[in-house]
Amino acid sequence: MPKFLRVPANPSASPIASRDAVIDEEHGIWARIFLPTDQAQGKGEGDSSKLPVVLFFHGGGFVTLSADFCVFHVLCSSIAEKLGALVIGVNYRLAPENRLPAAYEDGFAALKWLADEQGGRRDPWLASHADLSKILVMGDSAGGNLAHHVTVRAAVEDLGEMRIMGQVLIQPFFGGIARFPSETKPQPPNSTLTTDLSDQLWELALPIGASRDHPYCHVVAPDLKAQLREIEALPKALVVAGSEDVLCDRVVEFAEVMRECGKDLELLVVENAGHAFYIVPESEKTAQLLEKISAFVHGLIPKINSKV
Repeated sequence: MPKFLRVPANPSASPIASRDAVIDEEHGIWARIFLPTDQAQGKGEGDSSKLPVVLFFHGGGFVTLSADFCVFHVLCSSIAEKLGALVIGVNYRLAPENRLPAAYEDGFAALKWLADEQGGRRDPWLASHADLSKILVMGDSAGGNLAHHVTVRAAVEDLGEMRIMGQVLIQPFFGGIARFPSETKPQPPNSTLTTDLSDQLWELALPIGASRDHPYCHVVAPDLKAQLREIEALPKALVVAGSEDVLCDRVVEFAEVMRECGKDLELLVVENAGHAFYIVPESEKTAQLLEKISAFVHGLIPKINSKV
């Protein structure tokens, strides 16, 4: 990605400071950590100085973009400020050099790193400010798909003291061979995601020889539905769709499958919103999204210092 689209971390910035940390040097996994400076200075209003943790996975079709991309730097900063939370934007391996499930493995590695004596516990910001009993897994587009798969795996793993309170999936990237109306209707020329591009990204991201009906991609795949039914307790999810997004019907289908499998979720359809509508930080729709996320998280963690 061009260097001018990358934003350097700034540990002394206010109101949100940021710094980078290595998660797995061998696999090139790292994270950008965002910390509200008032909390870092002990000025937060709450019963505890520890902050909820948002583990955020960026979009890009599993093929492109990174945690220091300007859009994700701004978005994660906004989430940290809005929620009064410590946000960890994970930079995972990309396809086609590292096809799925590499990104899923990296996402779960980042989750486990949080409580690792050699990892997150030694990070100065996490050690001082992170409440590992209040974790939210969040992602946009491909990151929303990744967040879902990481949360599903975490539900059947021993996380020790860590607890995932909820998940926020923003326009999660799913697909399939059969077409839905939102995938076939005319799309504006400036769309950030089209049906053709979606197909190309899945061709690069899925295991070689796999079709778009693979469980990584297709939420109604029998193997995935069976797995969801076997999981007794999956954290509540906020699922966000855009009415003009090529993925809209896929996201609604995902919500229906989750409910069919007995999972608790809220579905927000943002009207007149295309894919990645939140890349405009000062827009009304972005503000609406942040307000909804704040209200959702506040319902899960009542004592959070969010700016609802």
